[in-house]
Amino acid sequence: MLIPGVARQALVAGLAIAAIHSAVAAGIGDGFASVDAFIKALPHGKGDIGHGYGDLTGSGRRDWAGVVDYVSQDEFKTRRVVVLAQQADGSYRVAAQGPEESADGGTSHLGIDEVKVEQGSVNVSWPWNWHGCGGESTQQIKFHRNQWRVIDAYIRRATAIETPDGYEPGDSATLGHNLLTGSAVIHFEPTNGKAVNKSFHLKPSIELLDDSYDSGSGSIKQFDKYARC
Repeated sequence: MLIPGVARQALVAGLAIAAIHSAVAAGIGDGFASVDAFIKALPHGKGDIGHGYGDLTGSGRRDWAGVVDYVSQDEFKTRRVVVLAQQADGSYRVAAQGPEESADGGTSHLGIDEVKVEQGSVNVSWPWNWHGCGGESTQQIKFHRNQWRVIDAYIRRATAIETPDGYEPGDSATLGHNLLTGSAVIHFEPTNGKAVNKSFHLKPSIELLDDSYDSGSGSIKQFDKYARC
């Protein structure tokens, strides 16, 4: 049976959204001829914020990871990270996805602004600011033991000092946290005084791409001592 043009477009868009919502493991989801075909199938789909190609699933093929913007089933402007696994015939299937978030960001979370593919990993970054504080977080995500795991989390926090002429940089602190091993390193740069480097261990944890974009970068008391914002 032939499907009218408008109905066919709605069907394809529905398949794309269904592929995103149902994809929880590599290779699951409806196939698309290309990355562009997948993005165009999404309602008002865009994929120009950040993306990259590389072997992310261990198949030796040219997988893709990036940020996609689209209008959700609830008619909200939505943004999420998606991983597409290339198949043997060159087509793509949704392999994994992060949680949905507003494409406009939030009160302090400015939204994902960069995705890179490097050495078999997906690196997701986003900036934030809140009442004189600001910074950014980056996650390294990798297909590890059949799960899309957050391997490393990097956090930078900095304060700003208000002066008659505007704002000047204040204290800053960074945290590098390996979730597989639990190893963590803090570097603290005070406005006045000596810099501090501190290494310590946390309990290894399993946090997944589809859990939260804040995985591995929540409140850590050793870091909160230095990052006072």
